Amino acid sequence: MQLEGKTALVTGSGRNIGRSIVLALAREGADVVVNARSNREDVESVAAEVRELGRQALPILADVGNREELEQLLDQTLSEFGHLDIVINNASVRPHKPFTEMSYDDWRGVLATDLDSAFITSRAAVPGMLERGWGRIINLGGLQAHQGRHGGAHISASKVGLVGFTRALSTELGPNGIRVNCVVPGMIDTSRDGGNAPRTGNRLADIPAGRMGSTDDIANLCLFLCTDAGDYISGQTIHVNGGERTFGG
Repeated sequence: MQLEGKTALVTGSGRNIGRSIVLALAREGADVVVNARSNREDVESVAAEVRELGRQALPILADVGNREELEQLLDQTLSEFGHLDIVINNASVRPHKPFTEMSYDDWRGVLATDLDSAFITSRAAVPGMLERGWGRIINLGGLQAHQGRHGGAHISASKVGLVGFTRALSTELGPNGIRVNCVVPGMIDTSRDGGNAPRTGNRLADIPAGRMGSTDDIANLCLFLCTDAGDYISGQTIHVNGGERTFGG
């Protein structure tokens, strides 16, 4: 129970990677805020799993790309728990569109969810972390930040922004016991809207491990980084991809 007494927020945690991270933290003693944009059934189900583990769970519906909704989530969290020790910025959107067809609203919509939300959650949590001399912030990046992909200029830009955000915060907050890292999932076996699995195409042939990753592969690393075992790791961008080539070219 390495995280007993700690409170964590995991955005986008109604299913898939977010859900696995929530349960990994709860198993080690953390109380957790479970978040999804609109699916009440998902957040309530994950919260019930957390409570079965003997931990407190606060399920909150909020679109983290909407500043007002996200700030209400944070106000409710701090009112309920008093502080946040761990912030996992997992929520993300990936609407692909050719650059020549992309509007400014398309651009801002992705950055609001994928990048701005990390600033808002961290800004709310850091003062308490500084007061207690301990904190963990993990930003979930993406391969598109490192490879680039047709129709994903806004996605790549936001994910590269998370890398810079991670490095800057780790430098500034490190002396105060706060560790900040970026975790980049590769091809992970997750469900999509409608229950569809991700399309693998020929991509598996490029993964030396010979398989897609599981959501637990991501959750286990996040858990490690949140415990004292990962205390000397900060400012890093860590790829979890079975050895898949990171850079295109």
